[in-house]
Amino acid sequence: MKRLLLLTVISILLFSCATQMDYSFLQQINKDKYENANAVIVLDSTYTDVEESGKYVTTQHKLVKILTMKGKAQYSEATFGYFTLYDTVIVEMAKVISPDGEVIKVQKEDIKDLKIPAFGKFFLPNVRMKKIIFPNVEEGSSVEYVVKSIMRNPPMENNFDTYVLFESSEPIEKMVYVVACPIPLNWKVKNDDSQSIQFQQTEKKGKQIYKWSAENVAGIIEEPMVPPIPDVCKKLLITSVPSWEIWSKWYWNLCKDKFATNDTMNAVIDSVLVGKETREDSIRALYYYVSKNVRYVATKMSGKKGGYEPFPAAKCFRDKYGVCRDKACLLAAMLRKAGFDAYTVLTNPSLNIEKDIPVDQFNHAITAVREKDGSFLYIDPTAENTKEFLISIEQDKAVLVCDEHGEDLEYTPKVPAEKNLFYMESTGYLQENGSLKETLTMKLSGLMDMAFRQLLTMLPPEQMKQVFQSMVSGVATGAILDTFYYSDPKDLYKPLELTLIFNAENYGLFLDETFSFKFPFSSGGGGASISFGGGGNPFALEERKYPLYMYSTIKTEVIETIYIPEGYEVIEVPETVKENLGFFSMESQYRVRDKFISHNAVATFNDFIFPPDKYKKIKSIMDKVSEKSGQEVILRKK
Repeated sequence: MKRLLLLTVISILLFSCATQMDYSFLQQINKDKYENANAVIVLDSTYTDVEESGKYVTTQHKLVKILTMKGKAQYSEATFGYFTLYDTVIVEMAKVISPDGEVIKVQKEDIKDLKIPAFGKFFLPNVRMKKIIFPNVEEGSSVEYVVKSIMRNPPMENNFDTYVLFESSEPIEKMVYVVACPIPLNWKVKNDDSQSIQFQQTEKKGKQIYKWSAENVAGIIEEPMVPPIPDVCKKLLITSVPSWEIWSKWYWNLCKDKFATNDTMNAVIDSVLVGKETREDSIRALYYYVSKNVRYVATKMSGKKGGYEPFPAAKCFRDKYGVCRDKACLLAAMLRKAGFDAYTVLTNPSLNIEKDIPVDQFNHAITAVREKDGSFLYIDPTAENTKEFLISIEQDKAVLVCDEHGEDLEYTPKVPAEKNLFYMESTGYLQENGSLKETLTMKLSGLMDMAFRQLLTMLPPEQMKQVFQSMVSGVATGAILDTFYYSDPKDLYKPLELTLIFNAENYGLFLDETFSFKFPFSSGGGGASISFGGGGNPFALEERKYPLYMYSTIKTEVIETIYIPEGYEVIEVPETVKENLGFFSMESQYRVRDKFISHNAVATFNDFIFPPDKYKKIKSIMDKVSEKSGQEVILRKK
């Protein structure tokens, strides 16, 4: 009842005249009530007024109470990006409310209009941002602003679409999203099992008024390796676009005139295809050409649909740089000239696109070739240092092939775990004085192959030596890397193999007549931990609220052989573990021979998103494997 009363007070006060606003209610929002929060979003209210043309004006009013230093770091500034060819951002009001209730207006000099800083391979002078710098913010302060965004050039004329997240890392006391629109809208709410998002629809001055609101929404719980927040939080999707086929044809019309090639391009296409006998060889050769020779760089967005519309293929070919849409268009153009039925494709390798409502959730472009059976081969020309047409983190992701007839939203094929193999085979020689000399060979495919090729091409040998030294030090205390070598990472036609040779003194423990030790690369998880790199233990939590997100299917296999010293016999090895859940399997088995012990450990993740119930089953197995692999091999002097 108290919470309901407080929300009523908030609503009355915040929608009253600003000059008469009483902020005393903010005193009731504190750490006692929100002990795990860094801040509280007291109000987030957005009103969007849409015209028949698809142009619109959005006004957002937001009030946040800051509770901790982390909250201060997060909310002491607010930024709003915009693209000068499309829209404008106006800060209509910004203020700070101190812990004692004093209202401090943000001065004009603390509201800045800036170029987006260059980052990575991107420098975009016509993409800018408004930044509000809130003065004198401290724990217990609140920040408030009203910002207007004016969209004067919508991507698709005479249409409107958007999606809105109704959850945040911090709790929300009240959130409202309103759209006034003369165009009929479809909408869907996702991930809201409690039905906390309420809806109302009215009519005013020839426009339908759509209103969604939610109150007392808890903050998102932080968990390691969680899916992208938009995939798991409460969200609203709105569109006037009738189908994915309309989006497909729309983007085809932006691209169709960009596929033209010139004489120079045609000569290069012919030279690249010399000696290529099969359809796949020809496609792969053109793919490798674009991937290797056209840099992934952005310097500006131009044209009426800049940010969506690719540069002409001939320009991208000449400049030898471009972003995803430019490289996708160039590859499609070269493939089309070579006789293949190729198209640009919209996708999102990060987020799950909701198929049942055609909202623009794309952030990436790739290329597709129509096969003889009508299916598509998907190719990502922005992926460098990989043999695969599509990298594994793009598996089972929504794709929209853009052609003149209009395609429906489909999904990329799922990749078998065996295609993302991290295979390690090692042979070690253990001496009576406790020294160990071991040779490790790694054979990689798929995602693991790409990851190591990128490292090997980016880092000089002296830095790679440090990487490999860290790797062997992590599995054998005091281990010293003697040497390493590997096949050419730039030769995408040959498998990548790496070999490390190292030694370790005082390996194991002598006690009377016994000698105990663990297998270097097989202990601590039976090889499964290899697949997670340096990301920590994803199975540390007893339970999860959200799924475990591993980005890709994967398989790790470790075959390790250690020759024991003369005059010793094996009296104990770790127990065998063999489990198979279908979506995950694990096997760890030691075998004793006359002069050596071998260990084979295989972990296979046949999926990459595991809901909490499946996570719990995998964790149970991983805990068991960790316990067993922590056991030692024990030798006894004969």
